[in-house]
Amino acid sequence: MTYAPRCPSIVYEVFLDKIDVKSEEKPLVALTSRLPHLKSLNVDAISLSPIFASPEPMRMHTSDYLAIDTCLGNEEDLVELCRQAEALGMGVILTGVFDHVSDEHPWFQDALKQVPNDPHVPLEKRTRQFFLFGKNDEDGYEFSDNNIHEPKLNLANSAVRRRLFTGEQSVLHMWLQKGVTGWRVLRAETVGYSILREVSRGSWTVEGNHYLLGDIKGFADRYVKDGLLDGVVNHYLRQAIIGFFRGAIPARQLARVVHDLSTRYGTGACNRSWNILGGLELPRLSTVIQEPDRLALAVLLQYTLPGAAHIFYGDEVGLRARQEESALVAMSWDERDQNKDLLSYYQKLGALRGMFPALREGQWVDMTPAGEEEIFAFARVTHAPEETVLVAINRASQTRVRKLFAPVCDLPDGLEMIDALSGKRATIRSGTINVQIEGFGASILTPDSASGVGADMHRGY
Repeated sequence: MTYAPRCPSIVYEVFLDKIDVKSEEKPLVALTSRLPHLKSLNVDAISLSPIFASPEPMRMHTSDYLAIDTCLGNEEDLVELCRQAEALGMGVILTGVFDHVSDEHPWFQDALKQVPNDPHVPLEKRTRQFFLFGKNDEDGYEFSDNNIHEPKLNLANSAVRRRLFTGEQSVLHMWLQKGVTGWRVLRAETVGYSILREVSRGSWTVEGNHYLLGDIKGFADRYVKDGLLDGVVNHYLRQAIIGFFRGAIPARQLARVVHDLSTRYGTGACNRSWNILGGLELPRLSTVIQEPDRLALAVLLQYTLPGAAHIFYGDEVGLRARQEESALVAMSWDERDQNKDLLSYYQKLGALRGMFPALREGQWVDMTPAGEEEIFAFARVTHAPEETVLVAINRASQTRVRKLFAPVCDLPDGLEMIDALSGKRATIRSGTINVQIEGFGASILTPDSASGVGADMHRGY
């Protein structure tokens, strides 16, 4: 059987505690009632913040991987969310923090009472080796983030890996069998290269197509090329996009970043990664790019560059947080508090992404002119030339005119291209196209294969 991961096209990330604070229902139930809103955005995957029992509000270190925090709901609530999401064409992705646990976790509590290889403790109950204790009691144990309440797991221990990833009753398997469609592994680089390979293999053994994503803050080509992960949370691309719209880098450098990602990761892995700009451990996009016009262009790139478009809950309605505050503010479902124009913009981009296959699975082709500062341009192409999409954005406040060269086969001379945003037309001439882009504007151009030049040619594909 060929492994074919279920990869999302548009991801909606939720911090459950804040998704509907006025609801009398538990957050998992409240989220289930809001699925029609997500469907209107053409979302096909929901990424949940950590949901497992924990003594701290972010639940970054769990006291039980097999139990849902009671303030969020229960196992039945999660199963029902998965069932209703599936009926609407959406998967549910859980977030796992596997490099450490809470010091309240039973494994750690038992470990404190044990000595190494204690013959009085049954083998299956020995958990001291699950952690990184020193040779002597006074040496203590290793912990994460300089926090003694976060003991590090010894992932080199095979028994730990069986309980977490590879065993038939492992954490990974249990929740996939409950209807979850994928896992996002936070701090994936701390889990380790060889161990991620076991995690990946463990996900393959559960019936169905599942998705394994790594949250890696850096360039991560080795992780995806070697098959450890289906994709990554693309923090590397985030730095480039934000840098471009804040004036820190020119368009040509942004194009170089995307070129490196496309060639080193490969088209498939790039398309399976997430184009994140804000999220769980990040500031909201609106606090990083504060000008509405530039923010809109950054969002457009999330939807048109290789990778899954990523929405952090509330961004689509203009939910804001002050720079010094946490991004985890309460979602408002009162339409009077929502930016309806921004919501319509997200809905339009979601519809376009669903309409054009090249935006979901196409190869990226650079069209940004040499030495270009303001205009970032590229094509997305598939095996079918009539599916080609040309994208150009202008970060400057003034109108810019450019002749762009499109190194894309089978765009015949005289082919008319239609702008999906404005309805305006432009014509291919010997593989080039002249574009006039207004200040803080963009064009998403697709072939008009139904009429004129190119109709007969494209019909043969």
